[in-house]
Amino acid sequence: MEATPGAGPGRRRRRTWGQRLALALGCLSTLGLGLTAAGLGYVYRKYERLPRVELSGVLDETADSGEPENYLIVGIESAENLDPDDPVRIGRAGLRRSDTIMVVRVDPAERGAKLLSIPRDLWVPIAGTNSNRKINAAVEIGGAPLLIRTIAESFGIDIHHYVEVDFAAFRGLVDAVDGVPIYFPYPARDKKTGLNIRDTGCVTLDPVQALAFVRSRTYEQLIDGEWEIDEALPDLGRISRQQAFIRKALSRASDRGARNPGTLDQLIDVGLDGITVDQDLTAGDMFDLGRRFRSFDPDNLETYSLDAAVTPDMEGDASILRLDQAKAAPIFDLFRESQSQAGAASGDMDPASVRLRVLNGTGRSQEATDAAASLEAVGFGIDGLGDDPVLGNESTDVQYPPGQEAAADLVARWLRGGADLREVDGATGIVLVTGDDWTGVRDTPQPPTTSASPSATTTTTSRGADAGPSAPEAGVTTSTTNPAARDC
Repeated sequence: MEATPGAGPGRRRRRTWGQRLALALGCLSTLGLGLTAAGLGYVYRKYERLPRVELSGVLDETADSGEPENYLIVGIESAENLDPDDPVRIGRAGLRRSDTIMVVRVDPAERGAKLLSIPRDLWVPIAGTNSNRKINAAVEIGGAPLLIRTIAESFGIDIHHYVEVDFAAFRGLVDAVDGVPIYFPYPARDKKTGLNIRDTGCVTLDPVQALAFVRSRTYEQLIDGEWEIDEALPDLGRISRQQAFIRKALSRASDRGARNPGTLDQLIDVGLDGITVDQDLTAGDMFDLGRRFRSFDPDNLETYSLDAAVTPDMEGDASILRLDQAKAAPIFDLFRESQSQAGAASGDMDPASVRLRVLNGTGRSQEATDAAASLEAVGFGIDGLGDDPVLGNESTDVQYPPGQEAAADLVARWLRGGADLREVDGATGIVLVTGDDWTGVRDTPQPPTTSASPSATTTTTSRGADAGPSAPEAGVTTSTTNPAARDC
């Protein structure tokens, strides 16, 4: 079918529609699980009835079977399939914009997946228009093809498949899995979306409250008798809550669909009414993907956001987010085609793209020389070595200029004992200073952080598994505004 038109100091390291993504992928991933031959044929016939959008010439069709592919998951701000008297329809007559934009990179060879959330308020050049707009306007202007072209031209990320979900389908998916349990440390509300959570602890959200939760941009919590609004920017705070929630929704959908064929059947029926996929995404593709990811643990889903690479601004009367391409590049590289950019061995930056100086911070004989040789052996470029002016450092440090945190993090993840990351204003390059905890260089790096934007504190710590049980976990941030981060 044709596309529908309109269709500072250092740091301590440790939207939406996320459920729609999670539940849709959870539904699709269960297709390869334990079905009879007759059941397979039944599901095939149903799947092939899913609404399609023609995207020939827009999608990247160069990936071979078994190679990594990028799925663009879009939540459409459309209420046309809801009941005429549904409150969500108020003010939305004919409205069709992308409410949430996510890129999911699936690598069958690694049984892994990465998810990048793109803020809908991101100010970008809209492909072919010679103008800049918020990225969520692309669907309203030119449908899915224009959004895909804009992502490719602005971020260098090619899209292989497209999945679109509307309000009604989301509610149906939540209903099919009997709701999704979320942990709320405090009562929560959003007057604009209708979110109203009176209880604390684990609360199983029904379809109406689930939709209100994932759409919340003015999220408040009742703390010590006062309603406190989420201090994060609306888009970024929502993304943080949703990404953590995705893991729970994936687990719920996969578990219910695998154990109960009726649930799987209901999920597919919902899809027939409100999920649209590209013309090339076949039932066979989904069965193959489901078989490959049969043992995938949703807790291992790597999630990324652009928090550290965007700044709030105004364009006329509109609140927008401006993108720093240099800061965003290490994240975008993970979703780009070039494995030399993404780092085939470690799944992130190539060590050859990073140069650093090495300083002996302990006074132990030949430590800087040996450290430099080991780092050079795994691919890093060495710009010099020497002794730190102050010896006796307890902890190994990786010092870096503003904007080079991803490169410094890569260095730290190659170290057996990890390192503290310290942003230094005025620095001209990355410097490694060994400490008493220096134990050498690893054979392979620790995995990249699952949070590409650590919370802003004084120092960032990137510690490997060898650092011992007391070491903080890389990339983990905790916040009362992210209730889904707690287990239920």
